[in-house]
Amino acid sequence: MGSTGVTKEWLTAAAPPVRRQRSLWVRVLVALTSTTALLATAALVAAAAIIPPVGARRTAREAALREVQSTMSAGERVVAQAFASQRRWTDMWRESFGVVVATDRRLLYVGAPPTPLLRPRDDGPLELLVESYPYDAAFTLDPRTIFRGRGRGLVLRTPVAQVDFIVDDASWADAQRVAQASAQARGVVTREQQALDRTIQAAPRRAEEYMPYVVRRGETLTGLAARFRTTPDVLRQLNRLPTDAIQAGQRLRVPKVAPDNAPPPTPEL
Repeated sequence: MGSTGVTKEWLTAAAPPVRRQRSLWVRVLVALTSTTALLATAALVAAAAIIPPVGARRTAREAALREVQSTMSAGERVVAQAFASQRRWTDMWRESFGVVVATDRRLLYVGAPPTPLLRPRDDGPLELLVESYPYDAAFTLDPRTIFRGRGRGLVLRTPVAQVDFIVDDASWADAQRVAQASAQARGVVTREQQALDRTIQAAPRRAEEYMPYVVRRGETLTGLAARFRTTPDVLRQLNRLPTDAIQAGQRLRVPKVAPDNAPPPTPEL
């Protein structure tokens, strides 16, 4: 009887460590399960960011091409175009697909934003991003490697920002043609602007070559300066004008030159 009592007392004292050990293993298993779930969720989000939905590329490009045609003005024509994509931080670096187009007047990019992660995209037309860069604006477009040499694309630089367009191997030759067409068009515009600046900034030859002129309705000081091959500053100084404001019937002194495609000056009455 005494031996049996000692045995029961020993068993009662040893039970708590066993329960604590089992509880520890349960907590470890729960922690491992939670960590695995978090890692799996993160992996799914990363995969969604890298891999676009099936058909997203084709759908976005078709919509972008239709938008290019509707955006172009009368008489504007496409010189070169290339399919491209972008990864913006505002889209969590998810890829958006579109097209870069060099027309005879400007550079265009039209792209479709990526499919939302948390909700399906509503049925209907895509909300497209349209970026337009006239050739008389300050920008450059160069084909080069991007993402530290891990890809190729077109790099557009403006005085305030840089935009990277990702180009795959199938569209690389088209992208180079877009960059070349843009550079040629910008060169033509730059030379024309420089020639115009030299023309309108040339000062009149001599003071005796001034003549009176009566302002017509709708004319501006800047327009008169261009017509008479001078500058608004010269006309303001010549006529002691405090501002560029002029009005119909006002008498001015202007350089005695033959303006291009302009009616003959109205003599002072």
